[in-house]
Parts: sequence; C-alpha cells; structure tokens
Amino acid sequence: MYCKHEHRAKEGLPVQVATLLVMAEQEKKNQLSEGIEGKPKQTDASSPQEVSDVGEIDEDLLKKKAEDVRIGGIEGGATHSTLIVVDGSGNKLSELKGPGTNHWQLGIPETVARINGMISRIKTELKIPEKTPLDCVGLSLSGCEEKETDRIIKESLLRDYPNASKNYIVSSDTLGSMKTGLENGGIVLIAGTGSNALLINPDGKTYGCGGWGHVIGDEGSAYYIAHRACKYVFDDLDDLKKAPYPITYVWPALKNFFHVADRHALLSHLYSNFEKVSFAKFAKEIATGCENKDPLCLDIFRENGEYLAMHVIALAKKAHNDLLLSPGGLKVICVGSVWKSWNFIKTGFTEAIHASNIIDELTLHHLTTSSAIGACYLAADHVKEIRLKKNYANNIDSFYHYKRNNYSGIPDFSIPEKSVASLWGVCRGPCNKS
Repeated sequence: MYCKHEHRAKEGLPVQVATLLVMAEQEKKNQLSEGIEGKPKQTDASSPQEVSDVGEIDEDLLKKKAEDVRIGGIEGGATHSTLIVVDGSGNKLSELKGPGTNHWQLGIPETVARINGMISRIKTELKIPEKTPLDCVGLSLSGCEEKETDRIIKESLLRDYPNASKNYIVSSDTLGSMKTGLENGGIVLIAGTGSNALLINPDGKTYGCGGWGHVIGDEGSAYYIAHRACKYVFDDLDDLKKAPYPITYVWPALKNFFHVADRHALLSHLYSNFEKVSFAKFAKEIATGCENKDPLCLDIFRENGEYLAMHVIALAKKAHNDLLLSPGGLKVICVGSVWKSWNFIKTGFTEAIHASNIIDELTLHHLTTSSAIGACYLAADHVKEIRLKKNYANNIDSFYHYKRNNYSGIPDFSIPEKSVASLWGVCRGPCNKS
C-alpha cells in the first residue's frame, strides 16, 4: 500500500488523492469478487454509460419533451443531504432529505451508495421505473474540492449504479450554493459543521479560503465553537490559561451534553470515539448560553463572527471591481446552521469588516431554497440540450447590508472589549497610545 501511494505521489498527484485512487482500485477488485457488502450492485443488461463531455449531443434527450426530462441535484453535507428533481423547464417535481455524503468521513463506496439510495427513493416517489436512469444529476458535496476525487466519485456511480443516472457533474457544496443564488459571481461562506468560503469572479476564476477540515481549520464553524468552549474549560481547570470569563455555564453544559462527570470521561468523545458531527452539535448549547447572556458564550460567538469576516476579507482582495461596485456591494451567500445565530456573531463580524479597510460595501444573503437547486442548474448546464429557466432572485433573501460610509461604529458592549483590536490593530472605545 505504501509503495502505491509513494508511486502516485511521484507522478505528481496529491497524497490524499493518491490514497483515494488506491482505495478505489482495491474496492473495484473487492466488488469483482464479492460485491459491496450489504449494498448489492444494480445490474443491467447494458454496460454502464461513459461520462459525456460538456456539449456532447444526447440523441435520446433531444427527442424528449421538456416535461419528460428529469434532472437531479444533491446538496451534500457532513450531517445531511437534500435531493431535488426538476423537469426540463426547471419545475420542481420532488424533494427529499437523506444522510450525510462527505466522502472524507464515509469513504467513497459508502458515499456513492448513499447517493444511489436517495436517487432510488425519489425515483419511486416519481414513479420512474427502476431501470430508467435520471438524465443527469448534479452533486454539490462537501469535501469535493479536487478534480481527481470528483472523477472517482462519478466513475464509481456510473460503474456500480448504472440505473441511477446517465451522467453526473460533481462539485463542491460551495459551488452549488453559489449557482443557486448568484448568476454573475460573488462569495459563498459556509458555516455549518465545518467552514469554507469560495469566490467566483465574473470571468469564471475561483478562489477559496478555508475548507481544510477540523484538524487545521474550520474557524467560524459549529465545530470550532464547540472546540473553543471545550478548550477554555480544560485550560481553565488546569490553571494553564484562565478563560476570559467564568466557565460556570460552559463546564456544566459540557458535562451534561456528553453525559460525563469529569474531563477524563470526556476524552473518549475527543479521541477514540470522536465524531465531528456529534461533537459540533455542542455549539447549540453555547448558543443557548448566549441567549442567557453568559459572557463566555457571547465571547466565543463574537470571535466566531470575526473569523467568518476574515474569510470574506481574504477573498475580497481577489474580487473583481464588477463585484465590489455592484448595487449592494460584494454579495455573500451565507450557508449553514451557525448563521441562525447571526445576532450573536454580528458584532464581531461587522467590526472586523470595518476595521480591515478592505471592503466598502457588502450584502449578506440567505438561500430561500436548498442549494440542491444550484446542483440542478449545474447538471443542466452540463447537458447541451437542456436550458432550464433560472430565477436567481427568488432563491435568495438579504438579511444584512454594510456600507462603510453609513457604519455607526458603535460596538456592542454587552461584554467587555475583546479581540478585534488585537486582530486588526484598532481600538474599540477609548485607546491610550504613548
């Protein structure tokens, strides 16, 4: 195994992708002799169809009326996924929820099996025969950031589940969110279990910030909130470094949430039995602490807002003027459960944006529909014969507008002054300088 990894690394492939390739090759060998355990392969008299290139003509699709075309789109996260199917005119025919589909957590075989399971369920709802595949499915999945990984997922689906869909277009969850709400580009900022940000300029060039996972990233996410709270407790009780505010709410909440009596009992949840999704859910208890005005919880969310702003600032430096100077300024689509606590991250976010002196105007938007719609748009764009009607304005709703010239600069002093000053070298309130 090591030699194969090393060989592919020498060929210039990233180590992670090389690992996936070896896993996929081994899985293929296992399937030939035994099949996927617990997940029988679909069989058909015909061999799996090859992936069509963009612009390739599908003669069968040309003969179909728009109302008979079936395009799918999956929004896939670490916690859950959503599948939507539309017809050739863009009319939504059905929607269903499914389990998480992050291949880094599940492995590719389990990920594609879950995708197939969702497609099978929705085909049943739509009374589509089992052996009749959808025309194309867009997959906007968390963890799909590399072309080689996307290719492996696509080929695995076509090989192992030929009745699910004729074709696939695989992309990141950030791209799916972008294509749902913005036609000409902007920023998508995901703050769910993990965090990630993507900028698409009008010329099609893309830039990312974050999305590296919980070991070295995920700032601004639910995981980061939970980890930050846990770290404060451990350091405070060790007297290594006192938390900025008392842990009188966070420590009891931590013990109650994980059903432990002390820190030693908590270790299994952090190491041997660690599950990122489950651990990140503790962030909801910190949000409850904010509602009860616990100062440490408020400070954690304030800091989280700063980190989310820093993602936007990093990408704004690479944004075209067409985006920066458009009506409403730079448009940011905000996705993920952390944004439900906007009231608690707002101060940290806006102060960091203002202190950076990078952005003069921006508007934050929520999606009013699942980004599975954007995945449908991506799938339709991939098939030359389909031209869906796309109403981007109906898919988003703005919830905050910042304009530098109108910014009041009045901070929220519900808790003492914190770290924006140290991040950006500015003072909140009176500042004594020698």
